[in-house]
Amino acid sequence: MEMTGQTNRRIIIFSLGAVIVPLVVFPSRLGTDIARASLVNALYELVYYGVVIFIFHRSTTLLRLIQGAGVCLIYRLALGAVFGLLLAAVYSLQTRVSLTLGMSGYLPAILFQIALAPFVLKPVVDQLYGDEPVRRRAAPPIQTDTRAEFVRPAHVPVKPKAAPEAPKVPAFAAARKPDSAAYHRSADSMRELNGFDRAVYYLGEHSAVQLATIVDSEGLTLGSFKRGQVRPEDWAPLALLVVGESGQVLERGNLDGLEKVDLILKDKRLVVARPEGLYLMVLAERHDDDLLNIRINQALEMINKFVAERYGNKLHPNAERVHVPSA
Repeated sequence: MEMTGQTNRRIIIFSLGAVIVPLVVFPSRLGTDIARASLVNALYELVYYGVVIFIFHRSTTLLRLIQGAGVCLIYRLALGAVFGLLLAAVYSLQTRVSLTLGMSGYLPAILFQIALAPFVLKPVVDQLYGDEPVRRRAAPPIQTDTRAEFVRPAHVPVKPKAAPEAPKVPAFAAARKPDSAAYHRSADSMRELNGFDRAVYYLGEHSAVQLATIVDSEGLTLGSFKRGQVRPEDWAPLALLVVGESGQVLERGNLDGLEKVDLILKDKRLVVARPEGLYLMVLAERHDDDLLNIRINQALEMINKFVAERYGNKLHPNAERVHVPSA
């Protein structure tokens, strides 16, 4: 963890102020009483630190919030210990008594130091959170071998099915675009995307997502996002297979209405959902946070809204599929 000399000087100056100001006020209690050390008070203090840190870092996880709050608590206890030692030296108090007053008893000093701690340690907390402030700046993405890119599937001729079992969706193939270069994260490219592409693009903003693809009832991709060497065309037919096999298992238990299949693997997670007769497949690294679940639910809403606005009443189980002729 590296910080500039100017930042270090600011922390030292504010820390001295947090010790000297209460020392000047002591022993006046300013309408407060002597407090006793308790676990409940420590929890309240941690909650306050967590709220302040969350205001500065809204995209962080609960674990990092706890880490940042713990750093603030340790810093505040250190200030209290220094304040207590100064009380013992200036007012000739017993060391044990002065340390108790400084760390958990003398409320004017404690409340002042608690209020100041998360703001004094903001540069330190920013270092703990690594590159999060950098991600929020509107800087152009760094192009690497594993950069995220959108894949526009080529038109594939499809043989008509004699008796399709799954509901058909009209004219979804017309929403697909020809192969094009990778889209960058800019306002212009976002305006060029249709509802399907916006949904998978939104899922791809989560760093754990390796593949997000929307598949029709015949296994063709309507929009895809990938990272690395994953091939959406290879994974797309698996969406139908996962839902179909899961539906057969549920039928044996007289259960129906399957909406989502969520498979948790050792280091991967595979989710297949059913928005408006389509299939949304997401392959991601396994994480313990709930942010991916939130993004999947919002992507489903985006897909349903796009289908309703573009196709309206044309979407019904007996509708025949219209394909774009292959070149």
